[in-house]
Amino acid sequence: MLNFLLWASLLAAKTPPAPARPDAARLGTLLQSFVNAGWGSRFQDLGSENDFDHGHLLLDARTGAAVAILYHTRELAVPAPERRSWIQWLDGRGVESAERYERASYPSSPSWDWFVARDLPRLKSRHTVVERMLDPDKLGFEAVPGPQWTFTRRACADAGPEGLVISLPDRSSVCLKTGLL
Repeated sequence: MLNFLLWASLLAAKTPPAPARPDAARLGTLLQSFVNAGWGSRFQDLGSENDFDHGHLLLDARTGAAVAILYHTRELAVPAPERRSWIQWLDGRGVESAERYERASYPSSPSWDWFVARDLPRLKSRHTVVERMLDPDKLGFEAVPGPQWTFTRRACADAGPEGLVISLPDRSSVCLKTGLL
């Protein structure tokens, strides 16, 4: 009888709809503000795999809501710059170095132990902060990875219907083909 009641309560429970992700226009506005604040210092070649061509949506594990974008700039630069991971808050708090939110220590489990032994040294050597490295207490939420948002430089005619035109501080423009992976 207990199993039946559990089964019935699960069927009756309403699953809340998935929270909305930022649409293309909102992502374009966010990227434009990141460019305005960081072009020339955080990156120089918008839309290039070598410099700056993607961000990762960070979702709140409890609600599924998109909270921030974790950008990685100068991904293939040699040597890696000391700061290359940035968090842009969707609520308008701006952009901060992701290192500010990095964990001081990591949980102990087979999965975490593997990450700390195998992945963490490589990531740290490249000054890369990924979502698993973010401290939930510092962030204010448990981050889980959402879709990766890509933006690749294209001729404006080839950027497609979801393409963006981003203005650079030098008054030139860049056309980007965008996508979510």
